Amino acid sequence: MKLACCMIMGATAAIPTVKLNNGVEMPLISLGTWQYNSTVAEATVKLGMKVGFNHIDTAHTYENQDGVGRALAGMDRKSYFLTTKVPAPSTTKYYDETNQYLSDDLKFLNLDQVDLMLLHFPPKTNDCAVMQEQWRAMEDFYKAGKAKAIGVSNYCISSLECIAEKATVTPAVNQVEFHIGMGPDPTGLKSYCDSKGIFLQAYSPLGDGTTELITGPLVSSIGKSHGKSGAQVSLRWLVEHNIPLSTKSTSEKHLQEDLDIFEWSLTSEEKSKLDAATSPAGTPSFMCKSETVVV
Repeated sequence: MKLACCMIMGATAAIPTVKLNNGVEMPLISLGTWQYNSTVAEATVKLGMKVGFNHIDTAHTYENQDGVGRALAGMDRKSYFLTTKVPAPSTTKYYDETNQYLSDDLKFLNLDQVDLMLLHFPPKTNDCAVMQEQWRAMEDFYKAGKAKAIGVSNYCISSLECIAEKATVTPAVNQVEFHIGMGPDPTGLKSYCDSKGIFLQAYSPLGDGTTELITGPLVSSIGKSHGKSGAQVSLRWLVEHNIPLSTKSTSEKHLQEDLDIFEWSLTSEEKSKLDAATSPAGTPSFMCKSETVVV
């Protein structure tokens, strides 16, 4: 899978898009809202759109979709791409509960349709029947025209194989943790998803609870040779591996820097060094520690 030829102009640079397996064009970088309350999410989305972001990422469990919706209210619907997510069910009514979450997301966002809807994570039990019923609800939502594309998040290979047994729609995206230190194909998940036409999308692109990919010596030294920050190097590494990513910040300066990753390149030697890095460690999903799925 390659970057689409289309580019969407932001305030600092042209934002490339990727073409999903159903033909939908998704901007390569999104502004995440995890850990933001509704007020902060509203302000951050407004700021992000101002500096040039055109892809916003939220979720039911973030409890801030109303704020995201307020920030986007009145904006040209064609000017942004919106991703949101629904959680695993907490009852045995897997299909019905998922349907309710899907309806609630649209209500909170005050929208009739989202661009990308994801299942946020597999059930804690890793029960295949639950995943299949959730995916059935997602497919019905998609076929009703309420999402332009559907996908998953934190899904392991075994989880993807589970839903594929009964799926009539292949997930377009699998959003997982992905950053320098994990290698270019962590647990073989990228190559597997590539083979199925599923785009891996990175969350925590700067690592989880570490500054190593922001100010660490490896990324900082490479950044210095390009006049860029260590964080920009870390994000650029993902772009060069054709990995869409979701970043976050409430700082206008940092948001502008996050968008300045498309018009320069790493050298082959630099990319090889970053590929070989083993720190900070990470796994694509907190659900992928075990590949066992209950059937």
